[in-house]
Amino acid sequence: MDRASILGDAIEYLKELLQRINDIHNELEEAKLEQSRSMPSSPTPRSTHQGYPTAVKEECPVLPNPESQPPRMEVRKREGQALNIHMFCARRRGLLLSTVRALDALDLDVQQAVISCFNGFALDLFRAEAKDVGVGPEEIKAVLLLTAGCGMHSLQ
Repeated sequence: MDRASILGDAIEYLKELLQRINDIHNELEEAKLEQSRSMPSSPTPRSTHQGYPTAVKEECPVLPNPESQPPRMEVRKREGQALNIHMFCARRRGLLLSTVRALDALDLDVQQAVISCFNGFALDLFRAEAKDVGVGPEEIKAVLLLTAGCGMHSLQ
């Protein structure tokens, strides 16, 4: 096979894929219109087509505004030097970097963490170990609250 025929086959295949995408999009739009016409005022279970819902619930939960809440901080000591740290506060520019630097300055070995900057700043360290035996949960809590731009009076 020469390059031209390979390229021609690839173009035909891409056209088929685009057509399939358009067909699926049209089916979804039709199902959405049909569902909106027959939808009662109270939510009911959705019918299914080949095991899949014909309509997707498009409601999002209302999350609390982190700007109007005081920061939440929890530091729990586990076995040995292991710690769990949970932090939630309003998002601000540079908070992630300053928090990582603070954890590094506290000489914590972070082994498992989830950080989110959606609708506020949330840090969940499911496992961290304090290399320094003298670093306690209250000291870690105080440093992270200062990093978040709060004093100890904001502690919850």
